[in-house]
Amino acid sequence: MDLGESILGLNGQTQEKLVRGCPCYREFGESVCLNDDDVMPVSAISVDTSFFEHVRSHLDLEEMKSDSEGMCYLLIFLDRTDGYCYCVSQNRPLMIDGKHVTVSDIDGALQFVTNTEKSSDGLLCSECLYKYLRTLGEASEGYLTDSERETIIGQYIKEVGYRMASELSGTTVENPLHVTENQKNRIRERIQEVSKSRSRWASVLLRLKRSGTDGDVIDLIDNYRSLHRLEAVFLHQVLQLDEDTEHNNPSTNLRFMQGTSRKLLSLTQAIRRQTETLVNEHKVEGELKTLLLRSAEKRREMEPRFSNLTSVLSEIGAHTTSQ
Repeated sequence: MDLGESILGLNGQTQEKLVRGCPCYREFGESVCLNDDDVMPVSAISVDTSFFEHVRSHLDLEEMKSDSEGMCYLLIFLDRTDGYCYCVSQNRPLMIDGKHVTVSDIDGALQFVTNTEKSSDGLLCSECLYKYLRTLGEASEGYLTDSERETIIGQYIKEVGYRMASELSGTTVENPLHVTENQKNRIRERIQEVSKSRSRWASVLLRLKRSGTDGDVIDLIDNYRSLHRLEAVFLHQVLQLDEDTEHNNPSTNLRFMQGTSRKLLSLTQAIRRQTETLVNEHKVEGELKTLLLRSAEKRREMEPRFSNLTSVLSEIGAHTTSQ
């Protein structure tokens, strides 16, 4: 199950008010709550979010909170009126290192966590949320040195990069921080496949130009050629994350990968619009139409992936530059 399904309370959108999982919930031999930097043993239970659908403010939680201080619902309420997050079972504001956990922090954490972590339970979700807040959220200020933050950000980039590269290569990377040589070889094979596809698109482009084909069709084919070129660039960037060179630093890697993912996303979106227009206007027929429709299936798979990747990298970048 994708973690996005397990931690969002209602419709699977980061703008909702209830989140399954809490950054203050941890297990150290037994379940504990770390809210307000305390260590309180708790009993965690799963509560259906539908019980709290009518809640509009954290003030509404008062009559619904648990009678026991040691009860945890593994639910947090995002009060978008005052901008803070609250423990549903105790109706207490979430505090980490003496600072309020803000709605914007949790929104950012959800954007990152739901696109990079996979789990079937809420416990991992809670650990991931806490890790994010401690690394990139407002609560991280003064908690990590610049060097420590750079190291963790580098791990984030490697994780999301290798997950994406594995999806594009049709393989599985269970631990993106420890990728095997066989898994890297599969990515290298994908680079070769993409390079061959790029050459084929270049040949089609040349043939169409010589035949005086409509300019809009030429632009579409050229975009497909560029798409394959940038996919190869992205895969190379991922493989270089493991290289131990003076130029291999998290900030540089983040900037380059952000630029590539944004361009890839822009191209996939442009190709979708162009293909729909040209097919509807009957400007492509026969073998070319078949080729475009077949290629559109792969493009449809890429667009949401790079949309997610772009969001994640932008989130990391925004918090990195704001520290």
